[in-house]
Amino acid sequence: MLLVALLHWAQSCAHPVAPCCGDPPPSQEAPAGAAVTQEQRAKLKWFEGTFEELLAEASRSQRLVFLEFWSQWIPLSKKIDKLTLSDPKVVAELEGVLCYSVDADCKQGKALRKKFQVQTPPVLVFLDPEGSLREQLSGFFAPESLLVELARIKRNEGTFSDLRARIQADPADLDARWVLACKHRYIGDLPGFEEQVSQIRERDPEGKMVASRRLRLYELHSAAAAQLDLEPLYAFVRDEKDRKLLFEGWLDIWNLEGQAARSTRDVEKSRAHELRYFAAARALWPLVPKEEHGRLGNNIAWNFYLSRANATRSDLEFALAVAEKAVAAAPDHPAVVDTYACCLFAVGRRDESLLHVKRCIDLDPQNPQWRERLAEFQKSR
Repeated sequence: MLLVALLHWAQSCAHPVAPCCGDPPPSQEAPAGAAVTQEQRAKLKWFEGTFEELLAEASRSQRLVFLEFWSQWIPLSKKIDKLTLSDPKVVAELEGVLCYSVDADCKQGKALRKKFQVQTPPVLVFLDPEGSLREQLSGFFAPESLLVELARIKRNEGTFSDLRARIQADPADLDARWVLACKHRYIGDLPGFEEQVSQIRERDPEGKMVASRRLRLYELHSAAAAQLDLEPLYAFVRDEKDRKLLFEGWLDIWNLEGQAARSTRDVEKSRAHELRYFAAARALWPLVPKEEHGRLGNNIAWNFYLSRANATRSDLEFALAVAEKAVAAAPDHPAVVDTYACCLFAVGRRDESLLHVKRCIDLDPQNPQWRERLAEFQKSR
């Protein structure tokens, strides 16, 4: 769900892998698209030439352009090259696309970063044949995830290009304006965000349309995140009837109650937020779309497990029910299977939990975390 992903910048995540970014040393002056002298990056056919020559070729051949902004000083850049952009299916999907490698730290690379408002690499930018922005993706994408995105971008669905065309055809399409506003916000283009927000307010001054209510939810979330005052958000979900907006609102509340519980030093306040965190998860779960059961269900169940010391038996059984749905949706994802094993263990079903931890080892034998989990569970028998 693109809109949800854009609205919620920081969601809790089971078994997270955080990027590690250091300050790069002074950059070397090299052409942005010059051949790379380090280990071969990404098994793609890179266009050799200047950026201007790239655009000229795209216009002449009417081909989509793919820019990879990378930095040798950022581990995730190396990871996406090694694991994703070298994947045979990804390479095949990019066949026919003009691929251009941009060293984000060189002089020309910095100029292109400014042009496309690129923040921290890796960032993947897609241009229409005439050079306008079609789409921009930030951060690491596993091969399977990028393949889904590439298919969407090739269909020109939900992209900057698509949304601009929809608005040009119907300036009163406020839903398209809101999604476009979120995409501008996502890439750090605040003027672009404000332009669309201004149009939404002007065209729906009473704030009754769904796009206006989404804007209201965004504003409430921003205020609540800054002040950890969640009462306006609770008032919003009490009054709202739209299922998708209720999902987004309860997702905001769940994330922020968890943040409040972890950040306050007052024991009583922390416990109060934790209880509301548990309650928000129960309100949220029935609203979660099936396509989000694996990811979000895993996150909900995992966070209940992390808070098991203060959870009731009913809470733990709820977490297990959610974990069962998550593992049904993503049966071969080791982190999801591990969460299910942990929830089984938490309710005393130890033999079953051991079987699922062993499955994690089968699925991901190089990860020591699963063997540590197995030893932990076996020791407690």
